[in-house]
Formats: sequence, C-alpha cells, structure tokens
Amino acid sequence: MSDPKPLYSAVAEEAVLGSMFLDSEAAKEGKSLLRPEHFYNPIYKTIFEAMQAIEVVDIVTVTEELRRRGEAERIGLSVLANVATSVGSSVNLRTYAKELERLAYFRRCIAYGQTIVQAAMKQDRGEVEKVRLSLHSDGYGDAKIKTLADATEEYITEVAEIRASGKKILGLTTGFRDIDLMLGGMRDGDDIILAARPSMGKSSLALDIGRKAQKDMKGKERAVLFSLEMTAKQLGGRGYTSEYGLDNDAFSIGNNDAEWLSLLRSIEQNSRHYEEGAGRLILNDTGSMTVDDIRAALHGYKQQGIEIRLVIIDYLQLIVCKGESRTRELGEVSRSLKQMAKDFNCPFLILSQLSRAPETRADHRPMLSDLRETGDIEQDADVVLFIYRDDYYFPDSEKKGIAEVIIAKQRNGPTGTVELRWLPRSTTFKNLERFHKTNEEPPEEWEDEDE
Repeated sequence: MSDPKPLYSAVAEEAVLGSMFLDSEAAKEGKSLLRPEHFYNPIYKTIFEAMQAIEVVDIVTVTEELRRRGEAERIGLSVLANVATSVGSSVNLRTYAKELERLAYFRRCIAYGQTIVQAAMKQDRGEVEKVRLSLHSDGYGDAKIKTLADATEEYITEVAEIRASGKKILGLTTGFRDIDLMLGGMRDGDDIILAARPSMGKSSLALDIGRKAQKDMKGKERAVLFSLEMTAKQLGGRGYTSEYGLDNDAFSIGNNDAEWLSLLRSIEQNSRHYEEGAGRLILNDTGSMTVDDIRAALHGYKQQGIEIRLVIIDYLQLIVCKGESRTRELGEVSRSLKQMAKDFNCPFLILSQLSRAPETRADHRPMLSDLRETGDIEQDADVVLFIYRDDYYFPDSEKKGIAEVIIAKQRNGPTGTVELRWLPRSTTFKNLERFHKTNEEPPEEWEDEDE
C-alpha cells in the first residue's frame, strides 16, 4: 500500500497569498476564487481573512487589519514580509487556487467519512443519508457556470418542447383542469402547501392528485405518498372507491353476500385498469418520521432505480421534530422540505393543518395567516392552496357538494379560486368547470376523464 499523499500544500497557500500581495487584480481574483476553509495553515487562513475584509491589499493595509483583529502580534511582521515576497509573478494564481480547492475537497471527504462512521455507530440512518447527500453534491471542480441568458434559453426550449407535444401545462398534472390551468401544473422543485381545517378533504384531494398524476408517468417514474396518519390499507380502500365512484362502505363487512360477490367481480374486471392507474403511486405509512427519515427513504427508492416525480407528505405537523421550540423546529422542517424539493428536482405537495382562526370569523374561508404555528410555511412555499366547503358550515348553502380550492399564493402565476365537485360518500373530488372561460383547448388526457 502506497504512502498517503499530503492533504495540504504550504507552498501553494503561500504562493496564492504572495500573488494577491503582488497586484490588485490578483487580489480580486483570489478573493473570488477562494474561501478561508481552502487554507489548511491557520496563519495563512487568518491572513486571507484579513485580505477579504479590506478593499486594497498590500503589506500596510493587511497589517492594520490584523492589528484591528488582535492577530498582528501572533502572525508577526516577518511572516507577512516573507509571504509578500514569496513569488515574483501572479500569472499562476489560478493554478495555485485550483490546487487549494482540490486539497480542501479531500479534507472535507475525510470529515464526511468520520461523520458517517459516528452516525453509523449510533445507527442514525437519517444522518448517514444526509451526509451522503452532502458528499454527493460537493462537486469540487464540477461547478458549471450558468448565466441568466443560459437559463432563459433552457426555459424557452422547455416551453417549446411542451407546446410541440400538445400539452398545455409546464409541470406535472394535478388531474384537475382549472387547477392545472392556474398553476401550469406542479413544477419541479416547487414546494406546494395544501392546507385546510379538519374534515375539509385535504387527504382525499392529495390522494386524488397522486392517483391522477401518476397515470401520466412512464418507465421508472413514480409518485411517493408519505402517510403519517392513515395506514396503507386505509388508503388502498379509498383509492379504489374514489377511482370508481363507489361508496366508502363498499368494503364494509356488513355487506350481504350478493353485494360482496358483485364487488369482487367488478374488482376482477377492473384489475388491469386499476393496476395501470395505481401501480405507480408508492405508499409509505411508516409514521413518526423525521425529515431525515423522509430523505433516507427517498434515497432508498432512488437506489432501486426509481425516478421520483412527485412527493406527497400527509401531513407537515406530524413530522417528528427534535427540540424544545415547536415553532422553531417546524420552521426548520419547512425549510428542509423546500430544499429537498430542489435536491430531488420534483414537486413536493405538503399537507398542513390550519389554526382555529377560520372558525371564529363570519367568513370561514382560510387566509395565509391561518397557517398553523409558523410563518415559515407561507414564506417557504411556492404555492399555497386552501380547501373550503361552504356546506360544511352552512347546511343550506347553495354550494352544496362544491369545494373551493383557493390559490392564496403563487410565485409564478395568479391567485384565485377554483371550484371542484365534492363527493362525500366516496371522499373524492371531480372536475367542475366553474372558474373562468378560456380559449385554450383542454389537453387530450383531460377529455372525458370524469364522464
């Protein structure tokens, strides 16, 4: 076994600093290319930090900055003088900087490895996966420069491809026409909050969206539903009754033999159709999950070759938090889920409870301020949807059987209200064209969906 190579270069560190002392352009370039953690020698790291803090870099200004920091005596004027005269040209600055980046990367790898070992000893799977993700995304030397012009070109290309395919939305379909037209579909990396008071049907709508979205998926693409409250068996029953518009008591043990045999025959006849329409929605009913557990589970699916296209979490307040302040911890959970949506590059549909405030108002419709326990949920979200059913509060309402989906926030589009048909006996939602007239023709996949 060959001897390990050194993980730092005093020569390269000194050369970088010497080049920055030599001329102002080299100083600017060094500041833009490097960070303090790229330096292994603590003295050189302190000198670089002093250089970062000042506009003009020379022996006098750096000495004054070190004196202001109380570091001048520790560093010493002789060390500064030696560093300032260590090179005769700054032309190799970029080469020196790349060497410091490379060595710092491998030092980080060692730190990652030590953290993984400690997490493995504690059998903390979430921490192991978190560190592994950090290492995977720590691409030394791989950072690609992307300008605003590059991003605009990519976006226009994507829109052109979607238009050429005949689709009318940019993102993944929710399966509900007017919601899709308002949102442009569920877009990759978006954090979508679906909130409502209890019994409004947020779990049912989330399941409907999951069922409908996965029908458009191909190959190894899958939707994943983390159900932190209901079991997979409960969701299985709801999935079938909502798919075929059956009453929720269809699977009741109290049904007579004739009814049961009839149901079994219909299940057999529908088996292939249902498998095609439900076989791409993965259910995870583990319960008592932390954010790290969710991340670890998603990585586990990816390791099996699954391409994750949609993640649904039911619901935010049931995610286990560590800490004394519930508000602070939920804020951290919200930020972590937003980052996870970007990391996995797919939409995250996150269900959330609302405070009791709507119950105290004459108009019980939810508002953004009703999001429970922390304002971070609203702040982090790209889209916020509320469900409101007027007949829940007013039995004689003219809007009986109609649910409002209120788009209260949308970063990339308008806000407004869409109406859906609510079928309580099968706890499912259907399209109801009550939003606005549009000149757009509906996509082919929408035609005759609910007929």
